[in-house]
Amino acid sequence: MGTIRYAIIGCGVVAKKHLKGARYHQNKRRKLEIVAAVDTRPGAAEKILAAAGFRAREIARIAIYEDYQKMLSEVRPDLVVITTPSGSHASISLAALAAGAHVLIEKPLTLSLEQADEILEASRKSNRKVAVGHIYRFFPLVQTIRADILSGHFGRVLYGDVKVRWGHGQEYYDQAAWRGTWAQDGGVLMNQSVHAMDLMTWLLGQTVETASGQIFRKTHRMEAEDLGFAILTLTNDVQCLVEGTTITDPERPEASFYIRLTEGEIRVGLLSGKPYITVYNQAGKNLASSYTRRVLWQTLRQSGFQGLKQLANPHSGLLGDLISAIEENREPLASGQSGRDAVALVLSIYQSALEKRIVNLPLKAFDLTRMQHFFS
Repeated sequence: MGTIRYAIIGCGVVAKKHLKGARYHQNKRRKLEIVAAVDTRPGAAEKILAAAGFRAREIARIAIYEDYQKMLSEVRPDLVVITTPSGSHASISLAALAAGAHVLIEKPLTLSLEQADEILEASRKSNRKVAVGHIYRFFPLVQTIRADILSGHFGRVLYGDVKVRWGHGQEYYDQAAWRGTWAQDGGVLMNQSVHAMDLMTWLLGQTVETASGQIFRKTHRMEAEDLGFAILTLTNDVQCLVEGTTITDPERPEASFYIRLTEGEIRVGLLSGKPYITVYNQAGKNLASSYTRRVLWQTLRQSGFQGLKQLANPHSGLLGDLISAIEENREPLASGQSGRDAVALVLSIYQSALEKRIVNLPLKAFDLTRMQHFFS
């Protein structure tokens, strides 16, 4: 196919990471051209493009808009990346699909199953791809570990746990009126923890059957929760514990998962921006260094030194996989359906907390508007 014309809608903090990934693929001669950027705030697009490494003459060639509808009609991009507040994902992605574009939507896909299903149906009808920003799937180390788990290399999965301790001060929520609201954002489970829950279920290759959750608002002035817990039961009698919170130290953000198997155990995580990993086999030997060597060698062989530099930015892998999915006419690794499944999982935890019962999946219908008066 010809050059993929790329546009981004929403120029906040996370857009910088997406644009760095786009710049990498553009420089890699992946037939990608960045043609437009949209944000309702004057000057925001130019600022984030500069922060992502674009020079002034490059920015001058990119069309800047404040109205995404106008951009879609005038530019007609092939691929649209959406990094706006979560509550707006559905309307913007549906407009982009209707305009003939493939879409990459920041997590979560939507805040409602009905809207998620609308997006998937529009994708099928337009024959356009939908990918979701579940970036943890794109760490090569994680992909290597998943392959060994699914092959039975460490025996049968017994249980796992997910921790997301992503501290934020009150100023984080005060920066934008939509943050921490039920209508546009949700709390720590939907915003900060959906990545890790998606990763855990993907790693295990299991389907969630039941969810039991509780949520709390401890220290922040906001509508939604800043602390949440859940117990998930997956197929094959596998349990998973979930903890998500934004009340911890903002200077020490942590996201981690642990998996216990009959013939080993795995810990992988990020703490204050630094990754760590331990992989023990049945004999108690730590295989972490061998996994690291495998990943570095494989990346160097496939993508060279530039590929090694991108290991810290999984958004490059996310975009690269979507480009390949478009070229090969296959589903992206982080597909729209996987995004819908992640939303359903988080919503099932909210429903359990609201109704004080264990919720069975698959979830048929639930959205965050039902949580409006939870803490009233």
